[in-house]
Amino acid sequence: MIPIAIKFSGLKVTPIERDALREYLITTLFEKGKFRILILDEKKMFHSIFDKQLREIINRAEIVLCSSQTVRWAVKLFTKKKVPITMPVTLMLDLLRASEEMSYTVFLFGGDRQISSLTVNMIRKSFPQVRIVGNYPSNISSAELENVQIAFRKSAPQIFFAGLNGGKKQEIWLTEQSQNLSSSVVVGADDAFRVIAGRKQMPPIWVQQKEWTGLYRLIRNPFNVVRWFRITIIFFVTIYRKLFRKNGL
Repeated sequence: MIPIAIKFSGLKVTPIERDALREYLITTLFEKGKFRILILDEKKMFHSIFDKQLREIINRAEIVLCSSQTVRWAVKLFTKKKVPITMPVTLMLDLLRASEEMSYTVFLFGGDRQISSLTVNMIRKSFPQVRIVGNYPSNISSAELENVQIAFRKSAPQIFFAGLNGGKKQEIWLTEQSQNLSSSVVVGADDAFRVIAGRKQMPPIWVQQKEWTGLYRLIRNPFNVVRWFRITIIFFVTIYRKLFRKNGL
């Protein structure tokens, strides 16, 4: 069983630890069930303020993981509860490790052709027994996408990873593809493909262990005006909802 979701500021987050998520995955696939994992970061929280469709997608997902200190701050403000931070690449590696151990089939969709190829190569080196039944880049034409959709249905992977660099477009696309992925555990992997492919660096291990990734990136790039704007809007909207709206809705 997964923990009851924590509701805050019109959204929800699932307070589940990595080991518990792994066990839930194994149990669900053993019972031939499915679920969707959505990673809630600062960008998606920001866009959800203005996008009703994205809010509904977030709240319908079976598991919503927090990957941002900003999101965790908002959860704590509303509920006084501290939720774990799970980075997309950590989640993907955990699920790939479980897939190798349990012989689950995996489908990879994301990145350009080079990132897609590099990601598969790195996965095969680290998890040689993983059963990859499909691998396609996401920057393809509409005609190619039809072939990929056929491949989704025919291969019926037990776990489907989509790495469309996160954001609302990824989550909306996955929702639109739900019929093609009716038998899969669906994971929005955000930037995990780029990290695994070596095209995006993660902070030092000690920073990740302290769960200071967001702060580290802000310090490294203090003049990121777009990010400061997002954080400011999230801060004031969250405070307003906490003070003036029942249940933050």
